[in-house]
Amino acid sequence: MPIIISICSEKGGVGKTTTTANLAGGLVRKGKRVLVVDLDQQMNVSYALGYIKDGKPTAAELIYNTVAGIESDRGTAIRHSGQGIDYIPASPMLTNITSTIANDTENDSNYVLKRLFSSSPFTEYDYILLDCRTLLDLLASNAMNASDYVVIPVESGIYAYNGLDKMLDKVASINNSTNKQLRVLGILLNKMQRTTVSTSLAESIRDEYTELTFDTQIPYCPAQTEKAVLSQKANVFDERSTLGMAFVELTDEIISRIDRSTKGD
Repeated sequence: MPIIISICSEKGGVGKTTTTANLAGGLVRKGKRVLVVDLDQQMNVSYALGYIKDGKPTAAELIYNTVAGIESDRGTAIRHSGQGIDYIPASPMLTNITSTIANDTENDSNYVLKRLFSSSPFTEYDYILLDCRTLLDLLASNAMNASDYVVIPVESGIYAYNGLDKMLDKVASINNSTNKQLRVLGILLNKMQRTTVSTSLAESIRDEYTELTFDTQIPYCPAQTEKAVLSQKANVFDERSTLGMAFVELTDEIISRIDRSTKGD
């Protein structure tokens, strides 16, 4: 069975898409089979991985079919990026998907995504990464109920704490009720700048959440982001660049943390 990781933040603009795409890239470089699922109707990670509208099913259709009990070839929803990352794109249909999930009266509406990802062809992957939207709604709960771990990106600006406690409370609530296996894999300090405010807030977060915060932090490198976009490899960086090396380190740390977790450390 794949290891499923939700990348979640209640606050927007924290680099969720960048984290998802580059963690996927890092895992692929380690020889892992990786599937990214875009659960945000803004479709940022879909476009980052090269999605062009093609008429094939998206994440929304898979959810609708799962709720309705419609049998379909789920593999047709999987696209293949030029970076070796498989992905299922989002669509604007996700905007109102929570009402569909809530109407799943024959099964527990908390586990629509868990049922979906426990079926073929998804069980063939080593990792499934769920790029969640900022709303902590029934779709986000479904993602976390299907997941083993949550990664929480935090932008180290003056509003760094916004939403962090809310996210941690949400994970704790789900862990205490519908998914006893769910764990916070780590808080990721993202878009780190060499300013007094940024450094001070990062230190505060590390002091308050010592065990949860990743050792790796991601620097703020807008020029490298722009270069990646212009080269049509949006948010997937050259591993020799500053950003690329940071995400390589993050991938190693995530694999290490998962190994320790599965061994009970």
